[in-house]
Amino acid sequence: MSKSSAPVSTKGQTSLLFAARPKAICKHLFELLGLMGLLVLVPMSVSLASGQYPVTLAYLAIAMICAVCYAISRRISRVKQLQRNETLAVAALVFISSSLLFTLPMLQYDMSFIDAWFETVSGVTTTGLSTLPSVEDKPIAFLFARGWMQWVGGLGVIVLALAIHTQPGIETKMFGADAADVDSHIGGTRGHAKRILVVYAVLTLIGIFALLGAGSSLIDAIVHAMAAVSTGGFANRDDSFASYGMSEQWIVSIISVLGAISLHLYYRPTISSLRDSFRDPQLRCLLFLVAFVPLAVFALVKLSGGEATIGQAYFNTVSAITTAGFASSDILPFGSAAMLLICACMFVGGGIGSTAGGIKIYRLLVLFKAMQMFLRRASSGVHSQLHLRLDGKRVDYLTIENVLAIICGYLFFLVSSWLIFLAYDMPPIASLYEVTSALGTAGVSSGLTSAELPTTLKLVLIFNMLLGRVETVAIIVLLLPATWIGKRRS
Repeated sequence: MSKSSAPVSTKGQTSLLFAARPKAICKHLFELLGLMGLLVLVPMSVSLASGQYPVTLAYLAIAMICAVCYAISRRISRVKQLQRNETLAVAALVFISSSLLFTLPMLQYDMSFIDAWFETVSGVTTTGLSTLPSVEDKPIAFLFARGWMQWVGGLGVIVLALAIHTQPGIETKMFGADAADVDSHIGGTRGHAKRILVVYAVLTLIGIFALLGAGSSLIDAIVHAMAAVSTGGFANRDDSFASYGMSEQWIVSIISVLGAISLHLYYRPTISSLRDSFRDPQLRCLLFLVAFVPLAVFALVKLSGGEATIGQAYFNTVSAITTAGFASSDILPFGSAAMLLICACMFVGGGIGSTAGGIKIYRLLVLFKAMQMFLRRASSGVHSQLHLRLDGKRVDYLTIENVLAIICGYLFFLVSSWLIFLAYDMPPIASLYEVTSALGTAGVSSGLTSAELPTTLKLVLIFNMLLGRVETVAIIVLLLPATWIGKRRS
């Protein structure tokens, strides 16, 4: 390791040697919940306009809780800089607390607590799995709330907060690895967050108007555009998109792909750098997957004697690649081979800095490059110096470490969750498909997720969805005793 890289590593390790400061975490968590209180006003207005008064009161209760949290945060002094473990703990707690708060209005629709929490976790993590037997009997306020949760969760309340946050240093840490590919010419992280919000809103509006032009109703256009750009996957019909027209399926597929692209690529400031965007390895890899993996899935379906049209293979596979979670048919008739290939797509997900789930394409490319470097070292001289490069840029060892840790974390929880499903005597391939979908926040289902699923397995999927949204590390740090016990900075 070079002398220049040593101080960086030591600093990163030192920040993790200190236990988290509860006041620092509460300060930033309660500030973010204050923002959540404002965001709740939108579905509250829809429920009020549609006459769902008990639901409106539930949203009002959330807004009041968030207002109290924000008032408390104003009385807590701000720390100079958040530690890494504090940042990760806040990120995890934001999604956990917001999902629990959104459970209050869901309980007004005659759902059990576990099913209501499952629905809200699936919403804020942009997964799209559901235990409900039907959504077609639900009012407009319910359908809008599901789409709104996914739209807000698409970038997370953390990113929304960055647009108005003023403290330097914290923003970059909040982005974590998702900011690693943001070029320096784009500007600071606060400006980056504002641009992302603009891109996000524009893509949503494009989706709404395109779906309206294709014949969708206003509520369908709004909900499906929000669910597509956030790669969430909640649909307003029980069969997801099977009964919608081909034009609507194509529009949703395209918007989902746009949501799975690293969002900073949309606002390159010059034409020359816009051309560079198309040379981005993540974008090229995503477009390659979208173009050819559906054909491979269709070929596997035919070779194994399964049942699917080319349109069904394309729509369902693209939905898995982007982790959007929409479906145009049942997946079981595709056969085991095709389902396993789709599982691999859900595991990978979209680009870093996008709304998609999975381990992200960037990390897969780094893993492949690391394997390539290992093989080259095996055949080169002992004293040869080889460095991992991606897109012409050197990848440092801390990044490689981070990539390997996250991938190993995903694999560990994937296998562990799968074994729990198998212990309940669930079908092996369907179980693997379900836990991969939850951990990758994809939301496509083999049919196992339902109201009849054992409560333990529902909790496993809830845990997986939360893990997948914060990329495993944040939840692990939150649960580690070392995060809370030990010496604290003054």
